[in-house]
Amino acid sequence: MNMAAGVQQVQPPQPPAWKAALSMMMNPGEVVKRQMAAVPWPFSLSISGTAFTLFFLQTGIDMLRSGQLEVSAVALMAFLGILYGTLGIAAIAVLAWVLTKAAGNTYTLGWTVSAFALGYSATLVYAVIGLICSLVFGWKTAVAFGVTGVLWALRPTIFTIRQMTSDKAGLSVAIATLCGAILLFGWAMLGRFGF
Repeated sequence: MNMAAGVQQVQPPQPPAWKAALSMMMNPGEVVKRQMAAVPWPFSLSISGTAFTLFFLQTGIDMLRSGQLEVSAVALMAFLGILYGTLGIAAIAVLAWVLTKAAGNTYTLGWTVSAFALGYSATLVYAVIGLICSLVFGWKTAVAFGVTGVLWALRPTIFTIRQMTSDKAGLSVAIATLCGAILLFGWAMLGRFGF
């Protein structure tokens, strides 16, 4: 409060982190521009970590049903999912942060990791629905739900990178494509080697 001028400046309240996660699915541009500063990176990484745990679990269940894995390997897949969804997403965020520095990125590394990880909110929803369909109906859901959820996260990734590059659309799409390709390639490699 500035008593000398008699003016009180009030900051608008920030919505809770869980509301930002829900908003990230429908309006990622708004969240990235106005709400990310209030979302702690551990919360965001818990979203992406859980999403990839369930996605990799679905992959493991699908491979179990086709005789490619045993039950113990399915548990290993779920564990790899949490590593992929936390350390992997953080590493990809660091890559994007470094690549956007030349374009004038002024955002902190913590903000970048949080924005990237929170972008997987829709992936979490897809993974939950896919796991339910897998367990209840016996469907193979990793591709239909898991990959679709990961692809859905490209939109928030593009918005995040556009914010970091001061709205350079071409560069943003190129970096987002690279990040998405690295992510899907890693998942495919794990599946190819039976893990």
